[in-house]
Amino acid sequence: MLEGLATWVLNNYLGKYLENLNTDQLSIGLLKGEVELENVPLRKDALRHLDMPLEVLAGFVGRVKLQIPVSRLRSEPWVIKFEQLYLVAGPIKLEEFNEEAEAAAAQGRKISQLDALEAAWRADQEARNEASHYASSYSSWLTYGTSFMTNIIENIQLKIQDVHLRYEDERCFPNQVFACGLTIDSLALQSSDEQWRPR
Repeated sequence: MLEGLATWVLNNYLGKYLENLNTDQLSIGLLKGEVELENVPLRKDALRHLDMPLEVLAGFVGRVKLQIPVSRLRSEPWVIKFEQLYLVAGPIKLEEFNEEAEAAAAQGRKISQLDALEAAWRADQEARNEASHYASSYSSWLTYGTSFMTNIIENIQLKIQDVHLRYEDERCFPNQVFACGLTIDSLALQSSDEQWRPR
């Protein structure tokens, strides 16, 4: 069960951004609650998932760690750590622009937004209407599974260390390369309460 949860977290949160994410090797450290992947290249289209007209020219993550609280899956945070994130990005080349692929990606984003709206609407409608015995028992199992996954998602922490970002553009100025960069020592994202205290 734990291996399936770790695979789900890695594929859903990192699969769009990392190339050759091999989740078959996850059983190595799962008993200790740690999964570690090293020297994972970034996907060329990783920035397109962020709706940016950029592509990855080169990039990798030195180490990806997933720390799973084995004894307290629902209450303790799941921590995803990136160490040594190096990224060189540039504008999408117009000759490589694929209108059909972009249209399909836009359609996928619209469908996921509609699915989220429909799920919220259905939940609201079911709360208003009295359900049958079968629907309520099915709903209780679904609610348990959903609350379990929601607890995991709400407790995910993201920690990034040693980030080097570089933007290169050969098109702005003919016969010259424009480049700028940014380094970040560390960055952390985690859930908090109403008073902005980590929880």
